[in-house]
Amino acid sequence: MKQLLTNEEIEIINNLGSKELEASQAYLHLSIMMKNLGLFGAEKFFMAESNSEREHYSKWVSFMNDMGEALAVPAVPAQNIDVNSLMDAFEMAYEMEADLLDGYEQAHSEVSAKVKPLIYDFLRIQTESVGEYGDLIARLELTQEPILIDQELGK
Repeated sequence: MKQLLTNEEIEIINNLGSKELEASQAYLHLSIMMKNLGLFGAEKFFMAESNSEREHYSKWVSFMNDMGEALAVPAVPAQNIDVNSLMDAFEMAYEMEADLLDGYEQAHSEVSAKVKPLIYDFLRIQTESVGEYGDLIARLELTQEPILIDQELGK
């Protein structure tokens, strides 16, 4: 069978898939940390974020299958980051989403046209995510009321 992706593209996609799983694990960690802080809306919000990152990984699984390849299932590193506030969680999420956005921007210039449509989708998603966390950080800085933001996140 003809190989549809270059070895370099396979490596890039495996790396992007790995980053999505790491993000899922990080959001799971944030969800647990928020529960420990009594921020149950944020717990629910970050659990949904974790599940969303798994869906992103699944999109890469489907794409690779369509291309006759299998996406790697990497070991996901443990998350032992201290998170002592909602602001800590938002800042961690912002940095992670910005790093993912950078990864997708770099990948865009290194892949063929058959990979670019999915990269475009993820560039849009990551841009929205960076904006969302930037907005959440700004709102929390303005209100200084994590409980109000937490209640909103739980809706």
